Amino acid sequence: MPQQGSTRTSRSTEYLATFRDGQVALDSPVNWPDGTRLVVKVADLKTISPEDIGLVIIAGFGLAGRWVADIFDRHSIRYVIVEQNAATVATQRGLGRNVVQGDVSDPETLRAAEIDKASILCLTIPDEPAVLKAVETARALRPGIYIVARTNYSSAGMQAARLGADEVIKAEQAVARQFYEMLQRKLAVAPS
Repeated sequence: MPQQGSTRTSRSTEYLATFRDGQVALDSPVNWPDGTRLVVKVADLKTISPEDIGLVIIAGFGLAGRWVADIFDRHSIRYVIVEQNAATVATQRGLGRNVVQGDVSDPETLRAAEIDKASILCLTIPDEPAVLKAVETARALRPGIYIVARTNYSSAGMQAARLGADEVIKAEQAVARQFYEMLQRKLAVAPS
């Protein structure tokens, strides 16, 4: 528990930073008048041009898909969104985004999204059976594509990997890790 009168709050946000000359400098400004504790992880960031990446397919435009799109927007990487929700499709098209309406596990939808030109497929949809089918279909249509799949459970994540996903983000593991890290931070600042 924070000490009485303390205004410190727990933060679970990630920030990019650069380590140079013995100092860690955050890439973005923050408002931490009393400072804050940090967990530092070294990232292997390689400079890749948008041309090297080419086209990316983002399947699903919920929160995860929007965050993925934000990364690609910031790095000027071209992407196409595959989405089933008609309202989301209309909104994103109205914003000038390239959107294909359809089921990402359908080969015709993947073809319409130009899978033949894509280097990365991000399956951010929460529907595990559709993710598994999409991994299998995409791998058959474009064997060299880099596939990142989202699953809710580790068991489905293992299936996605067996079907050809290069990376799998398992929601239950992400939640467990978040609990672990949050409680580690809490225990590190708790009074003895």
